Amino acid sequence: MLDSLNNLQLHPVFILLSLVSLVVLQWNIYFLKSTKQITGTRLNAIKLPYLCYSLSILGWILSNAYFYSPLLVMLGEQPAIIAALVANLLSYSAFACAYLVCLLLAKSKTFKIEAGLLAIVSSAVVLANLTNYKMIQGISIQQAGDFVIQFGESTSYFFMVVLCVILLSFRCVIQYSRNAKPLQHIKSLYMLFGISVFMSSTLAIHVVIPMIYDDFSMAWLPPALSISEMMLMGYALVTSRFYSSRHIIYRLMTLSLSVVAITLPLLFVIKATDTQNILTAILLASLFTGISWKWLQKHVEQLASKLIFNDAVSPQRKIYHLADDFQTSVDEPLRQVADILGVSHDSIQLVSNIQDEPLYTKHLNNTNSVLVLEEIEDSIPQLKSQKERLSLRRLYRQMDTNNIAMVLPIFDHTNKVSHLLIARKKHNGRLFFGEEIQALQDVLKKAQGYINADLKIKQSQALANSIAHEMRNPLAQAQLEFEYINQLIATDPTNQALQNHANKGKQAVNRGKQLIDIILREVNHSSLALEPAEPTSIVSAVQSTVELYGFEHQTHRQRIKLDIEQNFVVKINDTLFNFVLFNLLRNAIYYFDSYPESQIQIRTEKGQYENYLWFRDTGPGIPENLLARIFDDFFSHNKSGGSGLGLGYCQRVMASFGGSISCHSELNQYTEFKLTFPATNIAVDQVAKPLAAPEKKTSLPIEPAAEQTTKLNLDVAPSHMILVVDDKEIQRTLVKLYLEQLGYGVILANNGKVAIEIIHSNPIDLVFMDIQMPVMNGYEAASIIKHSYPSIPIIALSGESGERDLLRMSELMDGRLTKPTTKEALNTILQSTLNQSATP
Repeated sequence: MLDSLNNLQLHPVFILLSLVSLVVLQWNIYFLKSTKQITGTRLNAIKLPYLCYSLSILGWILSNAYFYSPLLVMLGEQPAIIAALVANLLSYSAFACAYLVCLLLAKSKTFKIEAGLLAIVSSAVVLANLTNYKMIQGISIQQAGDFVIQFGESTSYFFMVVLCVILLSFRCVIQYSRNAKPLQHIKSLYMLFGISVFMSSTLAIHVVIPMIYDDFSMAWLPPALSISEMMLMGYALVTSRFYSSRHIIYRLMTLSLSVVAITLPLLFVIKATDTQNILTAILLASLFTGISWKWLQKHVEQLASKLIFNDAVSPQRKIYHLADDFQTSVDEPLRQVADILGVSHDSIQLVSNIQDEPLYTKHLNNTNSVLVLEEIEDSIPQLKSQKERLSLRRLYRQMDTNNIAMVLPIFDHTNKVSHLLIARKKHNGRLFFGEEIQALQDVLKKAQGYINADLKIKQSQALANSIAHEMRNPLAQAQLEFEYINQLIATDPTNQALQNHANKGKQAVNRGKQLIDIILREVNHSSLALEPAEPTSIVSAVQSTVELYGFEHQTHRQRIKLDIEQNFVVKINDTLFNFVLFNLLRNAIYYFDSYPESQIQIRTEKGQYENYLWFRDTGPGIPENLLARIFDDFFSHNKSGGSGLGLGYCQRVMASFGGSISCHSELNQYTEFKLTFPATNIAVDQVAKPLAAPEKKTSLPIEPAAEQTTKLNLDVAPSHMILVVDDKEIQRTLVKLYLEQLGYGVILANNGKVAIEIIHSNPIDLVFMDIQMPVMNGYEAASIIKHSYPSIPIIALSGESGERDLLRMSELMDGRLTKPTTKEALNTILQSTLNQSATP
């Protein structure tokens, strides 16, 4: 007996079917556990038929395994006939239960009739097989796996009944998917695919081939393939989240290519060495796999991705790789996510005002939580609790009304929801697949720290913008008061000292405005390339900047020497250039008291391809080990009260001019900065001298206000009517004063809606438009005005300096001034804009 067991050889098919039966058993256990967690009425209705179906599959596999086991030969023909009849009953039971599941899903109106007919037919089938009524006449057995079954007359009728049941199942699935929503449609595709594999293999191998060719060699294949239908159908019933077909093919191809890449070299080695030692082969395979797995997996995934997605990186991997990009920006990675998912950029949004979305946050408990519209819809009928169903219905209605397909949470360090990632429905109506949701969840888990940090930065930016916006109003008030003082002085031109003080006050206001703009640009990370740049004489630019600088003592000005005989043209933004030179002056003058003999020398040098501005001070110098760091943000040395942002910002400004700034220093000797500008082919005499640029002397020219008005008002038609739109009265009053001094007619409006009404009833030649206003903001008003009156120029008059604001202003408007503005700036833009619009 023991000897016979030792010599026992098992058929490979028997081993295969035994393993398949173990998988089926595991699946049944998993399905039972899954259904216990889901207490839905619909799932409860189909749970019993599906379990009956899957257990029938398990029994059918085992009954087929009998024909490949040693028991087939040992026990002989009669037990084999019984095993064949049992296989018939179990296969029919599987088909009938599958049909019943499909019938329940389709909710057919003829359900009771079809179920009754199924019960009658099933009774006949069971009776015929139990009594072996002309079903199996005999079985010829040669050895395990080598047998021939002699079918009786009733077998053909049995197969016809099975075929009808399969076709009816098909019909129910098609009926279920015909008017189904996207999620139900995918479920039906899974079920149809499983039924197709099962049906085609069963009909071909168990019916057609045996009845025509008497060949039963492949009879094991349908039971083995039945696992596909059982698992696909069960998966479709249990879950509401599916993977895309391309992703499934990609994963299967990756696995197949990996197996081939590992197996082929192993087989080659075995063949070459002619080894018969299986243990050696296993060790070789394990060694090769361990050494090459990482490299192999990477290249296999790239190859499979190239074949499936026509790209070396799969979409899921692309989303994973975006996690680190959130360190520098939040908006750009989200735009890339939208591109990968094939949706518009505005379809993916990050919402931080979560207090406005309590209906979403109450359903999101951890980083694995996600709200998917179709999944919510599918789960509502499965809930027994009326309260839970009502809550989910409200959630579903809100998402559906707002065209939202998916909501993912982002948590802060206290594990509270800080943001919501909201994805709108895809334009093609397709679902968000499982791999997309998983990739988004993984990338958000990694990036949530960066996203929360970005929120705090934006809150700081908003605070800085608010503070700066509020600072502009007192500056405008001060500027208006200085204008009133100038008007009073104009009646007494002999009071030169008072006028000098008024002019210095106005200069201080302008410097304050410039600093506000620079701070806001830096806080908002605005692109310096968006700032307008004009060809300017370097001599005029340097003279103007030095004279505009607010020296605390006149002796400080006297210690600055200008050697600017070599003149050339630079394309710069005056405000940004002023900041660069102001910063260098401020840094050097800081040490004037400590180094009473130190001086500043500014000289120009004209080159063939580049031009240079040299700034040298003979102060303390900079240690050599610190020279490489002076342009780093937040770096400061031996200075109190500084932020360390100055020189870093200067470097970015010079880069925006197409040039550069560098530094050379000798400790206790000097510090010298070299500002490099690209050479231009514009002659100096072709560049108009800026109105604000004074002549080269130590004090600004003083002119009575009336004379200044006369000079600035050349070539201006008095018939032009200007509309000033601003919600702040002080800003409107200041601009009105300037415009009236320049000879223009002025109409005022305090918001965009009033401005549009005024334009409808008055001939307006130009509009100065604020941005942030109640009722209707400047963007909306400008868009409406441009649509109805495209010929009316609109100039933005605002304190906004963010990159988005600058881009939007450039798209909607014809120019931009920063408030509080000056009379000179108003006159310049009015002359250029009105003359341009008057030119045919």
